[in-house]
Amino acid sequence: MKALKIQLIVLALFVVGCSKKEQRRTHITNEGRYSIAQDRAPDFENYNPSSISQTDILPEPKSRYGNHSPYIVFGKTYYLANSKDDFEQTGTASWYGKKFHGHTTSNMEIFDMYKMTAAHRTLPLPSYVEVTNLDNNKKVIVRVNDRGPFKSKRIIDLSWAAARALGYDKKGLANVHIRLIQAPGKKQAKKQPQLVEYTSPETNSLKYLQIGAFSEKSKALEIAKSISTKVFLPVHVTNTVAANPLFRVRIGPLSEDQNIIDIIQKVHKQGFQNTKMVIE
Repeated sequence: MKALKIQLIVLALFVVGCSKKEQRRTHITNEGRYSIAQDRAPDFENYNPSSISQTDILPEPKSRYGNHSPYIVFGKTYYLANSKDDFEQTGTASWYGKKFHGHTTSNMEIFDMYKMTAAHRTLPLPSYVEVTNLDNNKKVIVRVNDRGPFKSKRIIDLSWAAARALGYDKKGLANVHIRLIQAPGKKQAKKQPQLVEYTSPETNSLKYLQIGAFSEKSKALEIAKSISTKVFLPVHVTNTVAANPLFRVRIGPLSEDQNIIDIIQKVHKQGFQNTKMVIE
């Protein structure tokens, strides 16, 4: 009987230890915008790239979102390319997948790693780009609807599906040549009857965090550069239309899946206490 009690105690301690170990494991999370710490491909491997529908090249107006010029990220200022000019680049391409799947892109669409899309730093949103993998001569056309990559010398970040179609999803990087094949508004399409869908003011509004408004443009740009090194979001400067304009420093537009409190705290630590949310 005594031996049985000892066994039960040992078993109970073992169960408690395992539960604590499991509890510690489940509480390890990536605090911030994304729940996955390291980006990765989908969980299944047998995805056939031939099943991916090729992007249709359609004339589109510029998105209301993501087309501020200039904008600043990590202290570097970017100016958008002219949609009417020829544009070509050669360099390194990366890809992004499951970590960002389902989150908003820079023009407030939903990123789908199974679609032929891409992120670029200066092309207007949206744009259409032909991407050639110089290592195997495979080509795809992607629709640019996001900004990036910002942390490296890579020139474009493709969706996982596009990288799969180009044959570099396992390697992660590829030597590519990209060519703008149609910029928004470059060609006028024949007008077609359109269905007008009603959107409420809430869904059609943009949300920004305004750092402040300044009388000197140089000071506003300096502040924007400083703030951009603390937040992984575009910071831009816009001026009020007035005889004596004010230059507003704003972060955004912000989406629902961004930790706005965390962004505000980072800005406050830089000495800017009078931030406010602006909806346009």
